[in-house]
Amino acid sequence: MVEIGNALRTARERQGLELGAVERETRIRERYLAALEEERFELLPARAYAKGFLRGYAEFLGLDGRLIVAEFNARFPDDEQPEIAPHQLSANLSPGLARPLALAAAGLAVALLGVLAWRLEAGRHGSASPASPPTTTRVGRRPVVAAIPRAPTVHAPVRPAHLVLRASGPCWLSIRAGSSAGPVLYEATLDAGGVLRYTLARSRPRLWVRIGAPWNLELSLNGRPATPLARGPANVLVTRGGVRSA
Repeated sequence: MVEIGNALRTARERQGLELGAVERETRIRERYLAALEEERFELLPARAYAKGFLRGYAEFLGLDGRLIVAEFNARFPDDEQPEIAPHQLSANLSPGLARPLALAAAGLAVALLGVLAWRLEAGRHGSASPASPPTTTRVGRRPVVAAIPRAPTVHAPVRPAHLVLRASGPCWLSIRAGSSAGPVLYEATLDAGGVLRYTLARSRPRLWVRIGAPWNLELSLNGRPATPLARGPANVLVTRGGVRSA
């Protein structure tokens, strides 16, 4: 059994992230993030939002989003059942009516999904009113067309990178945010089998790592092993672009 809220909070605090910084990166409001960590799922708009936010937040922190959602489904099953099953409805209709009604239902479902997607996107980037059609004002004999303001360009958020450090034997580590003078995120000996995970986001694009026993450490970024580490104690700088000696 996975403690959903505790797993999310522990992963975030281990990486030294505040909820405000996570909101800026994931576009999930801070109050919803807090509700996920407290397992107060009733505060979310709907079950579909809860599952989507859970998966997005978990994967942002480097956790297995599918496992978190599966635990949510197991603990909070969806008990709502449709009043009339589709096959029962089709069986009670004549062949001439079943197909048109099925097509109409499919079209309505697509339209509803489109509206939900638009509203979710508007919630992420700020409310925006649909552009009004150009208005024509007649002055004398020449029509004057009012200019339509150009919509602001929306840039897609930068995807975070995920760093994983896995010890095959005892390895002393010092991990700091930004540089060798940055805040300490971890400073201790990582025993054999120990794993540390960190997310490099816009609010924290770099990590400085001091490795005491590189031969006992496997370091990967976004699932790809880093270049061979030094044979002795060394410092490395990790960015979203890769790993290099510091």
